[in-house]
Amino acid sequence: MTLAQKLTHLRDKHKLSMSQVARMSEVARDPRGRITQGYISRLESGKETNPSLMKIMTLCNIYKIQPNDLLLKKALKKTRKNR
Repeated sequence: MTLAQKLTHLRDKHKLSMSQVARMSEVARDPRGRITQGYISRLESGKETNPSLMKIMTLCNIYKIQPNDLLLKKALKKTRKNR
């Protein structure tokens, strides 16, 4: 699963619109973690593929997941679980 697919899946799973996610990001401690609706759209479409660490942390806080859950490929997770 690509980053774009994961982000779309998480947003759908939480039943949030892009504008809701953008509004939720406004409470980020650091202004660099704030995310616009347009940026979310670019991330989910795959046009933006390299978000900053602050934006990744903001998204992880919104979706209540760990950064590894967002960034690591599924195959890598399975390999680590088997060890």
